[in-house]
Amino acid sequence: MGLSGVVILWYTSHKITSRGEERRVLPAERQKKILSWLQQEGHLKISDLSRRLQVSEMTVHRDVRVLVDQGRVVKTYGGISLASPPVDAPGRGSSTCAYCRRPVDDRLSMTANHADGSVETYCCPHCALLACAQGPSQPRSLLGRDFLLGHTVGAAAGWYVMGADIPTLCCEPQALLFGERQDAERFVRGFGGEIFDFDEATREIQLRMNRPHTACCHQEAGRE
Repeated sequence: MGLSGVVILWYTSHKITSRGEERRVLPAERQKKILSWLQQEGHLKISDLSRRLQVSEMTVHRDVRVLVDQGRVVKTYGGISLASPPVDAPGRGSSTCAYCRRPVDDRLSMTANHADGSVETYCCPHCALLACAQGPSQPRSLLGRDFLLGHTVGAAAGWYVMGADIPTLCCEPQALLFGERQDAERFVRGFGGEIFDFDEATREIQLRMNRPHTACCHQEAGRE
């Protein structure tokens, strides 16, 4: 066999092996990766998943359909988010805010998953930000809902609007969570307020809590 034949044989066998390796990435393994990323980021686009997993968008849609049918994922505008279990469901935490002890409103609530496996639920971004600012360590993941669209958002990647002129059930001074900065900017144009990223928001919420004459739900709830 000539040199060209050896090269062709090597290339063909290498190509077959590579394809075999791709086929060995089972759907269950891809779905596990998708869930892991959602735990950290809250919301993912189909196109991003296709790029990360190195598979077609059609394959991603098939994997997502399985997770949707299992009730673990919900489809959102342009992507997917983790399905939110009912308050009081196993692993969800409590129907009482872990910070201010007020009842939890599902639309505004945020859920912290800690490294020791414990779960804490906060009634709103206000309390979640204060807990992160004052706690001894950061949670492994912290998830909330986009105030406008309702899909799950990873707290660290979110944008927070404070000082908006709109009544909500969020504790005062209120903080509203958005997944995309442009959505927060559109909201601010209509209702006012200022936009902060996660690190800025944890500092700003403490500054606003310390302002004179700030109405604070924690005093009403008896938190010291």
